[in-house]
Amino acid sequence: MNRNYRADFASDIRNVALARQAIAGFATSCGFSESEVADIRLAAGEALSNAVEHGGRASAGSFSVACTFNGRELAIEIRDAGVGFPTPCELASVEPDHRGRGFGIFLMRRLMDHVSFSRNGTVVRLIRVRR
Repeated sequence: MNRNYRADFASDIRNVALARQAIAGFATSCGFSESEVADIRLAAGEALSNAVEHGGRASAGSFSVACTFNGRELAIEIRDAGVGFPTPCELASVEPDHRGRGFGIFLMRRLMDHVSFSRNGTVVRLIRVRR
């Protein structure tokens, strides 16, 4: 049983909460527990905030969310139109610095089963397996 959700949002910080709640609602409808949904909501919120912060400068000024669930695995893809990281290898070793920059990526990796980046970070893919 495959399920899908897709939406586009204007790059406005107020839309982060709307998108985060839509993702949490989708995860709930897929049978994830309350604590799993809390983890998914937090990880997705970090990716969404990054999409608005870093992708909102682009002329398109929007981000998209696509979720799929195959009965076992929830995949969340968040895309923005930003320029991304200067080099892809920067994404592999992101750790929080003394100012807290990079903490969102650290959290995503701790809360999800798999996190990947493409297009230099303008596409974030979060995977969570239902236990």
